[in-house]
Amino acid sequence: MTDSSHQPLVVEDLDDDWLLALCEDTEVESRRLDRTKLRLALEWAHRHPAAPEDVVKGHVDPVSNPGTPEVEEFTAESLGAAFGITTHAALQLMADALALHHRLPRTWARVEALEVPAWRGRRIAQATGPLTAEQAAAVDAVLAPRADRCGVRAIDQAVAEATDTVVQEQTERLDRSNWNVELFHGPMAGAGRWAGTSVLVVTGDTADLTHHYEQINAHLEPGPEPIEVRRAIAFGVLARKLGGGKPPRLRLYVHADLTDLDDETIGTGSVERLGPLTMGRIKEWVGHAQVTVLPVLRMDRSDSVDRHDPPPWMRELVILRDQHCVFPHCQTDARSCDLDHVIAYRDGGPTCPSNLAPLCRRHHRAKTRRRWRYRRDPDGTYTWTGPHDRRFTVSSDGTASLPPASLGP
Repeated sequence: MTDSSHQPLVVEDLDDDWLLALCEDTEVESRRLDRTKLRLALEWAHRHPAAPEDVVKGHVDPVSNPGTPEVEEFTAESLGAAFGITTHAALQLMADALALHHRLPRTWARVEALEVPAWRGRRIAQATGPLTAEQAAAVDAVLAPRADRCGVRAIDQAVAEATDTVVQEQTERLDRSNWNVELFHGPMAGAGRWAGTSVLVVTGDTADLTHHYEQINAHLEPGPEPIEVRRAIAFGVLARKLGGGKPPRLRLYVHADLTDLDDETIGTGSVERLGPLTMGRIKEWVGHAQVTVLPVLRMDRSDSVDRHDPPPWMRELVILRDQHCVFPHCQTDARSCDLDHVIAYRDGGPTCPSNLAPLCRRHHRAKTRRRWRYRRDPDGTYTWTGPHDRRFTVSSDGTASLPPASLGP
């Protein structure tokens, strides 16, 4: 480790004052790096304006708000690959940079001066997204002087004060359009790994969700577990009551030797998106849910079929083999993806496992429109080349950068 003058340091040898000073230096350096990312994302967006005819057709990247320029479609892919982040994260980074620069200049100036951390500026940019350019400017005038210390409550209050009743009603309707119930098998990003656990995220009416939360608390059972665990158990009890006591319908893909189910003390199976689970847990689910048992699939099959759409066994093989979208840094589950012909079917590409790959809809379109091209290598990895001659390899270990195509294979 080094200090701000790049002199080597041994952290264990520092006194408390020096250690705290090093913490302050690190925070400044972190702000400087995050500011650089915003600057680069802003410049990248400015370099790729959408053509007027594409704007009319809606062929743009979804990063603009009132007062910010439209950006050419599929601009985010190259930026995300360069930063080593997902396309969605790159879209959000560009949107925040554009909003700060064009709609929130006072806050942007303080981010530029390292007086406000980039993450706080981005939070203000996202909170003001539904507002007009004039309303965003009003929020900017209120929040910029205290943007280094304002929290979510202050941001929400400033946004509310900047909007009239009509706009507030429009905002509430927009918020309602974002209501959703999402089920994630396995932990969400950054939450670690939990065996046999899923996450249910509900975004909805405040009164309704408060009522459900109170019902959960009313059904808490005493026990040694923390109250958070007992709330989760109570939620399951209420869900079963709502279903009339019928067994739950699970759509989980379990890979196991069924003979091991005779003895739950041995062996493990694998559940897609959850990972390894003991036979005891799998047996518990099998015994209380509707189950479909599929025959063993030979993963070495290489048959071709004389048609564009693959048969079910071939689709299943490709899904199990690749597990997620094979575009750089994309982790969209393969079961939600299109199966793409690596060599286009119209160009003579066969319909067989070695010429098929799962791509999410956005990255399928990026490839189809010739912005990106790729190949499947004999070892099962994928080599992608972007529109700016940058190359990446995607394997089961993740995404890695390669030298530009002009420098060799």
